[in-house]
Amino acid sequence: MRKQLLFPTLLTGGLLVVAATTGSTHDGGADAATNEIEVSAQPIAVRRDVRSPDPTTTTTAPPPPPTTVPPPPETTTTAPPAPEPEPEPAPEVEIRAGGAIVCPVAGPVEFTDTWGASRSGGRGHQGTDMMADYGTPTVAPVSGTVEHRSSSLGGMSWYVHGDDGDTYYGAHLSGYENEGAGWVEAGTVIGYVGDSGNAAGTPHLHFEYQPGGGSAENSYPLVTAAC
Repeated sequence: MRKQLLFPTLLTGGLLVVAATTGSTHDGGADAATNEIEVSAQPIAVRRDVRSPDPTTTTTAPPPPPTTVPPPPETTTTAPPAPEPEPEPAPEVEIRAGGAIVCPVAGPVEFTDTWGASRSGGRGHQGTDMMADYGTPTVAPVSGTVEHRSSSLGGMSWYVHGDDGDTYYGAHLSGYENEGAGWVEAGTVIGYVGDSGNAAGTPHLHFEYQPGGGSAENSYPLVTAAC
């Protein structure tokens, strides 16, 4: 009796099945038995799934974020401070003296003898009208005590009670200088030519001379000698 045995064997590239047939051959007697094995090999094709290699995955780096150049900081240009305006130069004080006094107008001046000339209200002129530019300095004609006053006719005015015992009066000023100074030297600025009082539109210094502090006398000879 024959039997077939299968022995699968793996070979490179396939599967080899080995078939073995076994049987007994009685030769000469029942007790004499010979076992025979027949081996046959049959290759069996084995299908192998060959997978294609995975395609190479190319990882592309994301594009870099756009480079945003920050705008340059705003530059605040501060203009240099404007230079302070130079102060207006003080009017030139031109001290002139002659005779007994210093010229009471310290600058270009013109005047005539108008003593006794008719004035408003039936008055006669009791001084010398010294015509000068508005703002021209006026000075103490002699050393003495200065006093500043104001009136409707003379406007802003000064009095100098001189050390010589006489009084000197200047009217129609535009401003005072050394107000409250008390005693001043001859030639000290004590006011500025203007048109206050009843002299609107005609800047000048009305100058009077009052000997001994009494009634006014013609001042024209004094200013003629001094100016």
